[in-house]
Amino acid sequence: MYKILVTGSIHKIGLEMLRKEKDIEIHYAPDLPYAEILKIITPFHCILSRSETAISKELIDKAPKLKVIARAAVGIGNIDVNYATEKGILIINTPGKNTNSAAELTIGLLLSAMRKMIPAHIHMSELKWDRHTFTGTELLGKTIGIVGLGNVGHRVARYAKAFDMEVLAYDPYVADEVFERHNSKKCTWDELISSADVISLHVPKNTETTGMIGAKEFSRMKSGVVILNTARGGIIQEKPLLEELKSGRVAAAGIDTWEVEPPKHNP
Repeated sequence: MYKILVTGSIHKIGLEMLRKEKDIEIHYAPDLPYAEILKIITPFHCILSRSETAISKELIDKAPKLKVIARAAVGIGNIDVNYATEKGILIINTPGKNTNSAAELTIGLLLSAMRKMIPAHIHMSELKWDRHTFTGTELLGKTIGIVGLGNVGHRVARYAKAFDMEVLAYDPYVADEVFERHNSKKCTWDELISSADVISLHVPKNTETTGMIGAKEFSRMKSGVVILNTARGGIIQEKPLLEELKSGRVAAAGIDTWEVEPPKHNP
Protein backbone atom coordinates (compact mmCIF):
# COMPACT_ATOMS: atom_id res chain seq x y z
CA MET A 1 0.00 0.00 0.00
CA TYR A 2 1.37 3.37 -1.07
CA LYS A 3 0.62 6.41 1.06
CA ILE A 4 -0.01 9.82 -0.49
CA LEU A 5 -0.15 13.04 1.52
CA VAL A 6 -2.20 15.71 -0.25
CA THR A 7 -1.47 19.18 1.16
CA GLY A 8 -2.97 21.23 -1.67
CA SER A 9 -6.64 21.85 -2.27
CA ILE A 10 -7.55 19.82 -5.35
CA HIS A 11 -10.87 19.17 -7.07
CA LYS A 12 -13.03 16.41 -5.64
CA ILE A 13 -12.95 14.57 -8.97
CA GLY A 14 -9.19 14.28 -8.66
CA LEU A 15 -9.51 12.92 -5.13
CA GLU A 16 -12.13 10.42 -6.25
CA MET A 17 -9.84 9.17 -9.00
CA LEU A 18 -7.00 8.65 -6.54
CA ARG A 19 -9.22 6.87 -4.03
CA LYS A 20 -10.36 4.39 -6.67
CA GLU A 21 -6.83 3.02 -6.88
CA LYS A 22 -6.70 -0.10 -4.70
CA ASP A 23 -3.01 0.20 -3.78
CA ILE A 24 -3.16 3.86 -2.69
CA GLU A 25 -4.04 5.31 0.70
CA ILE A 26 -4.87 9.03 0.67
CA HIS A 27 -4.40 11.44 3.55
CA TYR A 28 -6.09 14.69 2.51
CA ALA A 29 -4.91 17.69 4.52
CA PRO A 30 -5.14 20.87 2.41
CA ASP A 31 -3.34 23.91 3.83
CA LEU A 32 -1.76 21.85 6.61
CA PRO A 33 0.91 24.05 8.25
CA TYR A 34 4.50 23.24 7.34
CA ALA A 35 5.43 22.40 10.92
CA GLU A 36 2.62 19.85 11.08
CA ILE A 37 3.66 18.30 7.78
CA LEU A 38 7.14 17.72 9.15
CA LYS A 39 5.62 15.77 12.04
CA ILE A 40 3.67 13.32 9.85
CA ILE A 41 5.59 13.06 6.56
CA THR A 42 7.80 10.08 7.51
CA PRO A 43 5.59 7.16 6.29
CA PHE A 44 4.46 8.76 3.02
CA HIS A 45 5.65 7.67 -0.41
CA CYS A 46 4.28 10.71 -2.25
CA ILE A 47 3.39 14.28 -1.38
CA LEU A 48 0.96 16.13 -3.65
CA SER A 49 0.72 19.91 -3.29
CA ARG A 50 -0.07 23.03 -5.22
CA SER A 51 1.93 26.09 -4.14
CA GLU A 52 0.99 25.98 -0.46
CA THR A 53 3.75 23.66 0.72
CA ALA A 54 7.48 24.26 0.51
CA ILE A 55 9.06 20.91 -0.39
CA SER A 56 12.40 21.74 1.17
CA LYS A 57 15.56 19.77 1.97
CA GLU A 58 14.35 19.64 5.56
CA LEU A 59 11.05 18.06 4.55
CA ILE A 60 12.68 15.61 2.15
CA ASP A 61 15.10 14.45 4.84
CA LYS A 62 12.17 13.67 7.13
CA ALA A 63 10.55 11.49 4.45
CA PRO A 64 12.84 8.48 3.88
CA LYS A 65 10.13 6.62 1.91
CA LEU A 66 9.37 9.54 -0.41
CA LYS A 67 9.45 8.48 -4.07
CA VAL A 68 7.31 11.09 -5.82
CA ILE A 69 6.75 14.82 -5.37
CA ALA A 70 3.70 15.89 -7.36
CA ARG A 71 2.51 19.44 -7.92
CA ALA A 72 -1.02 20.00 -9.19
CA ALA A 73 0.05 23.20 -10.91
CA VAL A 74 2.35 24.48 -13.64
CA GLY A 75 5.56 25.43 -11.85
CA ILE A 76 7.94 23.71 -9.45
CA GLY A 77 9.17 26.80 -7.63
CA ASN A 78 8.19 25.48 -4.20
CA ILE A 79 10.30 22.33 -4.61
CA ASP A 80 14.01 21.87 -3.91
CA VAL A 81 14.46 20.18 -7.27
CA ASN A 82 18.22 19.66 -7.06
CA TYR A 83 18.10 17.95 -3.68
CA ALA A 84 15.09 15.82 -4.61
CA THR A 85 16.91 14.73 -7.77
CA GLU A 86 19.99 13.80 -5.74
CA LYS A 87 17.77 11.61 -3.58
CA GLY A 88 16.28 9.89 -6.63
CA ILE A 89 12.81 11.34 -6.09
CA LEU A 90 10.60 11.80 -9.14
CA ILE A 91 9.12 15.29 -9.59
CA ILE A 92 5.99 15.75 -11.68
CA ASN A 93 3.71 18.70 -12.38
CA THR A 94 0.81 19.60 -14.65
CA PRO A 95 2.07 22.04 -17.30
CA GLY A 96 -0.55 23.69 -19.44
CA LYS A 97 -3.56 22.91 -17.25
CA ASN A 98 -4.24 26.52 -16.26
CA THR A 99 -2.81 28.11 -19.40
CA ASN A 100 -6.04 29.65 -20.63
CA SER A 101 -7.11 30.80 -17.16
CA ALA A 102 -3.79 32.57 -16.58
CA ALA A 103 -3.89 34.24 -19.98
CA GLU A 104 -7.47 35.43 -19.48
CA LEU A 105 -6.59 36.75 -16.02
CA THR A 106 -3.70 38.68 -17.56
CA ILE A 107 -6.00 40.39 -20.03
CA GLY A 108 -8.51 41.05 -17.25
CA LEU A 109 -5.84 42.77 -15.18
CA LEU A 110 -4.68 44.71 -18.23
CA LEU A 111 -8.17 46.02 -19.01
CA SER A 112 -8.75 46.86 -15.36
CA ALA A 113 -5.48 48.78 -15.18
CA MET A 114 -5.87 50.65 -18.45
CA ARG A 115 -9.50 51.64 -17.80
CA LYS A 116 -8.92 52.41 -14.10
CA MET A 117 -11.73 50.11 -13.03
CA ILE A 118 -10.66 49.55 -9.43
CA PRO A 119 -10.16 53.23 -8.46
CA ALA A 120 -13.39 54.08 -10.30
CA HIS A 121 -15.25 51.39 -8.34
CA ILE A 122 -13.83 52.65 -5.04
CA HIS A 123 -14.77 56.21 -6.02
CA MET A 124 -18.36 55.19 -6.83
CA SER A 125 -18.69 53.08 -3.68
CA GLU A 126 -18.06 56.31 -1.74
CA LEU A 127 -20.98 57.90 -3.68
CA LYS A 128 -18.64 60.22 -5.56
CA TRP A 129 -19.05 61.19 -9.21
CA ASP A 130 -16.07 62.29 -11.28
CA ARG A 131 -16.11 60.47 -14.62
CA HIS A 132 -13.27 62.40 -16.22
CA THR A 133 -10.72 61.27 -13.65
CA PHE A 134 -11.26 57.65 -14.70
CA THR A 135 -11.41 57.95 -18.48
CA GLY A 136 -8.54 55.50 -18.93
CA THR A 137 -6.74 54.49 -22.11
CA GLU A 138 -7.55 52.23 -25.05
CA LEU A 139 -5.43 49.18 -25.90
CA LEU A 140 -5.69 50.00 -29.60
CA GLY A 141 -2.24 50.80 -30.98
CA LYS A 142 -0.42 50.24 -27.68
CA THR A 143 2.67 48.04 -27.51
CA ILE A 144 2.71 45.08 -25.15
CA GLY A 145 6.01 43.44 -24.28
CA ILE A 146 5.64 39.78 -23.37
CA VAL A 147 8.46 38.24 -21.36
CA GLY A 148 8.32 34.49 -21.95
CA LEU A 149 6.51 33.20 -25.05
CA GLY A 150 5.52 29.84 -23.59
CA ASN A 151 2.11 28.32 -22.95
CA VAL A 152 0.63 31.39 -21.28
CA GLY A 153 2.69 34.04 -23.04
CA HIS A 154 1.69 33.02 -26.55
CA ARG A 155 -2.01 33.05 -25.63
CA VAL A 156 -1.64 36.54 -24.18
CA ALA A 157 0.00 37.53 -27.48
CA ARG A 158 -3.01 36.18 -29.38
CA TYR A 159 -5.48 38.04 -27.16
CA ALA A 160 -3.46 41.26 -27.40
CA LYS A 161 -3.55 41.04 -31.19
CA ALA A 162 -7.35 40.86 -30.99
CA PHE A 163 -7.23 44.30 -29.35
CA ASP A 164 -5.02 45.59 -32.20
CA MET A 165 -1.98 45.91 -29.99
CA GLU A 166 1.57 45.63 -31.27
CA VAL A 167 3.20 42.59 -29.68
CA LEU A 168 6.88 42.46 -28.76
CA ALA A 169 8.27 39.32 -27.15
CA TYR A 170 11.49 38.35 -25.41
CA ASP A 171 12.32 34.69 -24.90
CA PRO A 172 15.86 33.43 -25.53
CA TYR A 173 14.75 29.81 -25.27
CA VAL A 174 12.30 29.51 -28.18
CA ALA A 175 12.96 29.30 -31.91
CA ASP A 176 12.29 32.15 -34.32
CA GLU A 177 9.37 30.27 -35.85
CA VAL A 178 7.54 30.42 -32.51
CA PHE A 179 7.60 34.22 -32.63
CA GLU A 180 6.38 34.13 -36.22
CA ARG A 181 3.62 31.62 -35.47
CA HIS A 182 2.22 33.84 -32.72
CA ASN A 183 2.60 37.12 -34.62
CA SER A 184 5.07 38.47 -32.09
CA LYS A 185 8.06 40.61 -32.95
CA LYS A 186 11.21 39.11 -31.47
CA CYS A 187 13.26 41.66 -29.58
CA THR A 188 16.05 41.97 -27.05
CA TRP A 189 15.47 42.49 -23.34
CA ASP A 190 16.64 46.09 -23.59
CA GLU A 191 14.33 46.80 -26.54
CA LEU A 192 11.33 45.36 -24.75
CA ILE A 193 11.65 47.22 -21.46
CA SER A 194 12.38 50.54 -23.17
CA SER A 195 9.69 50.31 -25.88
CA ALA A 196 6.63 48.65 -24.35
CA ASP A 197 3.60 50.50 -23.00
CA VAL A 198 2.67 47.30 -21.16
CA ILE A 199 5.08 44.67 -19.83
CA SER A 200 3.63 41.24 -19.02
CA LEU A 201 5.65 38.50 -17.33
CA HIS A 202 5.19 34.81 -18.13
CA VAL A 203 8.35 33.08 -16.94
CA PRO A 204 9.17 30.45 -14.32
CA LYS A 205 10.89 31.52 -11.14
CA ASN A 206 14.54 30.48 -11.10
CA THR A 207 17.98 31.99 -10.54
CA GLU A 208 17.81 33.76 -13.89
CA THR A 209 14.39 35.36 -13.42
CA THR A 210 14.23 36.11 -9.69
CA GLY A 211 14.31 39.88 -9.27
CA MET A 212 14.74 40.39 -13.02
CA ILE A 213 12.79 43.66 -12.85
CA GLY A 214 14.11 46.15 -10.33
CA ALA A 215 15.16 49.78 -10.05
CA LYS A 216 17.57 49.59 -13.00
CA GLU A 217 14.94 48.16 -15.33
CA PHE A 218 12.23 50.56 -14.16
CA SER A 219 14.52 53.52 -14.89
CA ARG A 220 14.65 52.48 -18.57
CA MET A 221 10.90 52.01 -19.04
CA LYS A 222 8.48 54.44 -20.59
CA SER A 223 6.78 56.84 -18.22
CA GLY A 224 3.27 55.56 -17.60
CA VAL A 225 4.09 51.90 -18.27
CA VAL A 226 1.72 49.20 -17.00
CA ILE A 227 3.27 46.12 -15.34
CA LEU A 228 1.56 42.72 -15.21
CA ASN A 229 2.74 39.65 -13.32
CA THR A 230 0.63 36.50 -13.38
CA ALA A 231 3.70 34.26 -13.31
CA ARG A 232 5.56 33.97 -10.00
CA GLY A 233 6.16 36.20 -6.99
CA GLY A 234 9.69 37.54 -6.70
CA ILE A 235 10.25 38.08 -10.41
CA ILE A 236 9.49 41.76 -9.83
CA GLN A 237 11.23 43.44 -6.92
CA GLU A 238 8.32 44.78 -4.92
CA LYS A 239 9.95 47.73 -3.12
CA PRO A 240 11.18 49.40 -6.33
CA LEU A 241 7.78 48.71 -7.91
CA LEU A 242 6.04 50.53 -5.08
CA GLU A 243 8.39 53.49 -5.44
CA GLU A 244 7.71 53.70 -9.18
CA LEU A 245 3.95 53.48 -8.63
CA LYS A 246 4.18 56.38 -6.18
CA SER A 247 6.29 58.42 -8.60
CA GLY A 248 3.94 57.75 -11.51
CA ARG A 249 6.54 56.21 -13.82
CA VAL A 250 4.54 52.99 -13.46
CA ALA A 251 0.93 53.97 -14.05
CA ALA A 252 -0.54 50.71 -12.78
CA ALA A 253 0.42 47.18 -11.82
CA GLY A 254 -1.67 44.05 -12.14
CA ILE A 255 -0.16 41.54 -9.72
CA ASP A 256 -1.51 38.05 -9.13
CA THR A 257 1.43 36.62 -7.20
CA TRP A 258 3.71 37.92 -4.45
CA GLU A 259 7.13 37.37 -2.88
CA VAL A 260 5.41 36.26 0.33
CA GLU A 261 2.01 34.60 0.10
CA PRO A 262 -0.29 35.45 1.63
CA PRO A 263 1.16 39.00 1.70
CA LYS A 264 1.87 40.35 5.17
CA HIS A 265 2.47 44.04 5.90
CA ASN A 266 2.69 44.64 2.16
CA PRO A 267 1.68 48.20 1.15
